Amino acid sequence: MIIAPLPHNEDERLLRTRQLGLLDTLEEQAYDDLTLLASEICDAPIALITLLDEKRQWFKSHHGLDITETSREISFCSHAILQDSLFIVEDADKDIRFKDNPLVTDDPKLKFYAGAPLILDTDIRVGTLCILDTQKRSLSEIQKRSLEALARQVVALFQLRVTIKEMKNLDKVKDEFLAMVSHELRSPLTSLKGSLNILQHLEIQKNGETNSLLDIAVRNTDQLAVIVNDILDVTTMQAGKIKMIFEKVNLASLIKKAVNQNLSRLNKCEVSVHIPDEANIQNVYGDELKLVQVISNLLSNAEKFSPKENAKIKVTVGQESNLAKISISDNGIGIADEFKDQIFTTFHQVGSDPNQKLPGTGLGLSICKHIIKSHNGSIGFTSKPHEKTDFYFTLPLMS
Repeated sequence: MIIAPLPHNEDERLLRTRQLGLLDTLEEQAYDDLTLLASEICDAPIALITLLDEKRQWFKSHHGLDITETSREISFCSHAILQDSLFIVEDADKDIRFKDNPLVTDDPKLKFYAGAPLILDTDIRVGTLCILDTQKRSLSEIQKRSLEALARQVVALFQLRVTIKEMKNLDKVKDEFLAMVSHELRSPLTSLKGSLNILQHLEIQKNGETNSLLDIAVRNTDQLAVIVNDILDVTTMQAGKIKMIFEKVNLASLIKKAVNQNLSRLNKCEVSVHIPDEANIQNVYGDELKLVQVISNLLSNAEKFSPKENAKIKVTVGQESNLAKISISDNGIGIADEFKDQIFTTFHQVGSDPNQKLPGTGLGLSICKHIIKSHNGSIGFTSKPHEKTDFYFTLPLMS
């Protein structure tokens, strides 16, 4: 028996093999399908997808063979990865490299081998797609081409796995970065906002210009705080770590609380609230703070896209069967038909003009949708461009 020499780039080859993250993983149907095809096309009882590490050949898929690995020293594949194309042994008994190999002399008493190297990039051979037989034989040209084509599909699966892994890592880095930025910005913004609020209410001599500058500073600080909170919320949401505290929430109190918290922002709008008498005794099961956040976001959007003059916002509570329906309507610019499918998409901003520069992150409605879905509700809208928009969401009523 002749042991195959190590490839010239063995260190890099081992590194790339480990980076695939496939060694010692569970069987997968996609790989098993390819070994099945290789076996049937080549009329061979055994077909394997192998990966070679320092001391063994490990089988990601093993059709027709019960074991999952063997010593690398006795493997045919350690010879095959030294080739650029198919490595074929038609009669192992007559091949000096293999005639006294334990896989030939003992079970499974192999006589035939054909292996296509699995080549990453241009020169990294991590393993093989191979077929084996206990009878000496040869392959037709069609079978040879088919085996090489199937090997390329194995490599494509490897590359897809790497791509998905890299994308997940990038998403993780992005989420960690955004969360860090959000936390780092939140503390100074809170301090700045507190200081500005104190200045607004101090009994000091202020003229019209001072008051105006303070109002601008407070307004912009509020807007920055909203952006930071939106970024933090969406990263938490995407990580599946958003926390909610569910309890009985009275609808009428919820609506009034949300509207009152936003009155200063809505001071240039005519705001009306319509709550039927029966709504006063109806409750939903939910996180009050998160539901206030949803209503506040919809009120903010309504104000943002309302006309400068004669702006009207209407908040309505209704009931449809066992669902409460909360609607927030405005008489603003509306939403053009071509943008309606994108409204709840992360980073998309509501508006009929894509070039319109309006404050915000485009995260608010995506966050609202997640919160309402977490309450087993639904959210949607109707809109007439240049006339009005009505955003609404439903929540199951408590029995």
